[in-house]
Amino acid sequence: MTKVGECMSTTLYSTTPDKNAYEALDEMYQNKVNALLVKENGEFVGIFTKTDWMILALKGECDIKTVKVSTLMTDIKCTIDKNQTIAEASALMEQGKVRHLPVTENGKIVGMFSVKDMEKYYLSLHKKTDF
Repeated sequence: MTKVGECMSTTLYSTTPDKNAYEALDEMYQNKVNALLVKENGEFVGIFTKTDWMILALKGECDIKTVKVSTLMTDIKCTIDKNQTIAEASALMEQGKVRHLPVTENGKIVGMFSVKDMEKYYLSLHKKTDF
């Protein structure tokens, strides 16, 4: 079985809780990612995703140029070890209703596994890579 560590993104993109959502979203856009880990005092304290702000913005409940990441971020609900399988990651994502899983090695976050990574993996099984 294929391990998460073989398919995860190893570049960790992060922001800080005191930035406004607009700045964080710009970082996502620049790095072509849909989630940022939130780092404070050298520790990852949460995750900020496009979905976190879209729901509130569409409801008119926040102004992304003034609301802080700390207001919109969520706690890291679950992580997955890099040696666990893609099937286990899929089950965790389904159970936790999340699209991004921080990947750990010896308890330390070393990567990110997303729905997009899972799609690439399953498409590669069928030799379809032009997406």
